[in-house]
Amino acid sequence: MPPQPVSAGAAVGVTSPKEAAGPTRTISTHLAALTAAAMALPGVHARAAEPGLNPFTVDASHLEYFESGNRMRVRVNQATAIAPVGDNVQLLADGLQDVISGASPIFNSPGPGGQPQQVLTGASVNDRRNAGDIGASVFWNDNQVTLRQGWSAENDYRSIWTSIEGRRFLNQKDTVLAAGFAFNDDGVSTHDAPDDFHTRIKRDYFLGVTQIINERSLIELSLRYSYSNGYLSDPYKLVFVQSTGELPDARPSQRRQIALTGKYLLYIPPIDSALQVIQSFSTDNWGINAGALEVQMKKELPGEWLVNAGGRLYSQSSADFYQPLFQTPPSDGLHTSDYRLAGFGSASWLLGVTKQLTPNFSLQFSGERTYRRYALRSGGSGFDGDNYIWSFYLVTLQAQF
Repeated sequence: MPPQPVSAGAAVGVTSPKEAAGPTRTISTHLAALTAAAMALPGVHARAAEPGLNPFTVDASHLEYFESGNRMRVRVNQATAIAPVGDNVQLLADGLQDVISGASPIFNSPGPGGQPQQVLTGASVNDRRNAGDIGASVFWNDNQVTLRQGWSAENDYRSIWTSIEGRRFLNQKDTVLAAGFAFNDDGVSTHDAPDDFHTRIKRDYFLGVTQIINERSLIELSLRYSYSNGYLSDPYKLVFVQSTGELPDARPSQRRQIALTGKYLLYIPPIDSALQVIQSFSTDNWGINAGALEVQMKKELPGEWLVNAGGRLYSQSSADFYQPLFQTPPSDGLHTSDYRLAGFGSASWLLGVTKQLTPNFSLQFSGERTYRRYALRSGGSGFDGDNYIWSFYLVTLQAQF
C-alpha cells in the first residue's frame, strides 16, 4: 500500500530529537544535521520547531508510487507551510491531492490444481483525493500544545479528523515527554451506491519520550493505541466460497491495535556519519501480529550534500478470518481474502539525497523499493500469488525564511 501523507495518526507522534535539543542545548552539530535528515525521511513526520528556530517554512513535494504487474499507481502533490505569529504561536497548514489509477485485486478464485489465483479489476480504477489540515502550536515556558483539524474527500470516501498533541521539555530540554489524541469520523460508499455512506470512527492515543543520552546519541520510545468501530469491511473486496460462490468482504465491526516503537540515533565521529535504528512491534484483536526493523546510515558530504541509505525488514501474521479461498461460509459470518490482511513479509532498500541549494532553499530526493513475499511471513495464511514489488520516489523542495 502506498504511504498516506496526511492522516490523523501522522499528526500525533514523537517530537524530533533536533527540536528536543532546543536552542539552549549543546549537541553535536553533525548529529543535529543528520537527525534533521532522519526526520525528513518518507513516513517520518517532523514536528514544528520552536518559533525563532525556523521562522517561516514552506515545503512542496511530489510523490510517485507504483506496483509491479500493472497494478496500482499513485501520484501525490503536497504543500506544507509553517508561519509564526509573535514569539509563542505558529500557524500550520497542509494540503494535498493524489490520483490513484491501475488495477486492484478484488478476490481469489480457484486456478489450475485448485490453487488460488488473484482476480484483478483490470486497469479501471481511477480516483482522486483532496485532503488538508490547518492548525496551530502554542509555546509557553517548557510546554507546547498543537491542535490540528483535517479533512479528506474522494468519490467514495470522506473523513474529518482532529488531533491534539502536548509536549513537555525537561532537564534543560534533554528530555521531552509527548502525549496526543486524534479522532476520525469517516464515511465509506461504493461506485454502485455513491450516496449510501457507511460510517466508522477511529480513535488514536499516543505516549512518547525522547531522551538525549549524550552529545552523540539519543533515543525515542513511543506507544500508540488505536480503536476503530463501525463499517471496517472493504466494499470493493470479495471472497470466493467453494460451496456458495462469491460473497462480500465481511470484517469485525471493532478493531483494537497496540504499537510500540523504539528509535536510536548515534553519531559516529571516525566516519562522520550517523546510524539510525528503528524497531517496532504491533498487535491487534484481529489476530495480526507484526514487527519491523529498519537500519539506515546518514552522512554529510562536501558541498552541502547529505545522503542516507539502508534497509527495512517487515513481517506480519494473517487476520484470524483471512483465507485465500473458503470451502464453506464461516459460522461467525466473518471472512476476507484481502491481501493486506494476509500473512506476508517484505524486504526494502531505502535511499535519500539532500542538497542545500542556498541558505534558504534545499532539495531532497527519497526512494524506496520493497519486495513483498509470502515466504517472509511471521505466521498465518497467504499464498505466493500475493507477491509483488512496489516502489516510490519523493522529491521535496523546502524554503525557509
